[in-house]
Amino acid sequence: MRRILVLLSLLLLARSGHASDERWYVLMMQGQRAGWMVERERTADGSIESTTESSLTIRRGETSLTISMASRFIETEDGRPIEMSSTTNLGGGETVDRYIFDPDGVRWSSTSNGTTTERVLPLPEGRWLPPAAAARYTAKRLGARAEEITVRTIDPLNGLEPVVTTRSAFEPATIEVLGRTVSALRCSARSDLYPDSIGTEYIDEQGNLLRSEFNLGAMRVSVVAADEQLAKTRLDPPELMRSLFVTPDRPIERPYERRGATFVVRAIEGNLPEIPETGGQRVGQIDAQSVRLTRSIGESSPPNATEDRARLTAPSAMITCDDPRVIELANAALTGAPRDPAARAERARRFVHRHIRTKDLSVGFASAAETARTREGDCTEHAVLLAALLRCDGIPARVISGLIYADRFAGGRDIFGYHMWTQALLPVGPKGEARWVDLDATLPDSIPITATHIALGVHDLAGDSRANALVELAPLMGRLAIRVESVE
Repeated sequence: MRRILVLLSLLLLARSGHASDERWYVLMMQGQRAGWMVERERTADGSIESTTESSLTIRRGETSLTISMASRFIETEDGRPIEMSSTTNLGGGETVDRYIFDPDGVRWSSTSNGTTTERVLPLPEGRWLPPAAAARYTAKRLGARAEEITVRTIDPLNGLEPVVTTRSAFEPATIEVLGRTVSALRCSARSDLYPDSIGTEYIDEQGNLLRSEFNLGAMRVSVVAADEQLAKTRLDPPELMRSLFVTPDRPIERPYERRGATFVVRAIEGNLPEIPETGGQRVGQIDAQSVRLTRSIGESSPPNATEDRARLTAPSAMITCDDPRVIELANAALTGAPRDPAARAERARRFVHRHIRTKDLSVGFASAAETARTREGDCTEHAVLLAALLRCDGIPARVISGLIYADRFAGGRDIFGYHMWTQALLPVGPKGEARWVDLDATLPDSIPITATHIALGVHDLAGDSRANALVELAPLMGRLAIRVESVE
């Protein structure tokens, strides 16, 4: 959901960028009113300040989750970045990230739950434009009747990772906005945040966004120009968990007892993206739309030659293994543990399962530091906190996003639900070869992983961005079918 709000804020770069502008929008998901967004721009003392605020509410079963976000970017009038900041609340507490641009780097600080982390980060690679400069460039290209407009910019909500947005196929259209029928330009829009999703935008002749529509898998998202009163009218939050469950062709009896399973995973429409072969998962391509996937308990996979071990043990905005409370938990979990890394990893997994006392769906995506203090969350919080404890112990770790089978969960029966767990790079076998081993901290002591975990994406969660996980899953949601070939 955070990733969607980042994408929506980037789409607003179609505006003309007039000083002191204030523009409100309604956010719609699955045809239901899910939230609002406002953007403002102010020029003063030779600098331009661009700000956004947004709020998005969804339901996960019977639980409502509200995500609120705000961003601020200050740049010179000639487009040189000065500083930027973001404030996010994903249900687990407020996090404030601030970036100050210097010639040789970016001074970054992140404050959450009263703790501040500071680092100097490298400047973004390549050429990019701050928000106001990007808006002016877009308006200028529109005025020149360009056939395609490509902008590479940075949004504070996405950290220092530049995002490319391309608009093309402009044609005249009419659209209803605030009860009036107005002339507009219709165009196609694509962002490398979701490269497989092509949206449709309507903008006025000054470049102001009137409406944007796009699909993420089976999820329909739109943003519509409004006034403040309309934007903040009563919500009708969509249900985005049960509606995205995948029901296999037949139930799996006693899923926790199974040592292995084989599934055929198929895209209902379009081609199936590449499915990773990792941990205890092996993948065989059937055709462009489907794969045969085998899961085996006790199996593991070797690391790729290109994997950077330093990234897999380093702290990041999400895997905060340098946070004092996280370090304290790692010491508590592993004091007196055997020297064997595999035994230590399993001990950390069991510790995280016990440490997170409130296991519910009220948190969106909290960092390890946040979860260490709040002791609440769902699978994502378990996965990230476990990865942080492992990195504290010098064990390379990352998270896996995918699906897990549940006979009953959140009102669903005999379904696969979207899930996240952890992988540790551990010595395995008589020769002690490094292998990726699956570990799920949401499961009880006797069950480190099941044969019904289906991996769809691999993430090291490196760097300062808090929005870069689970992105591979969005185009798949609502588009997958699973056939159970065998279980053992």
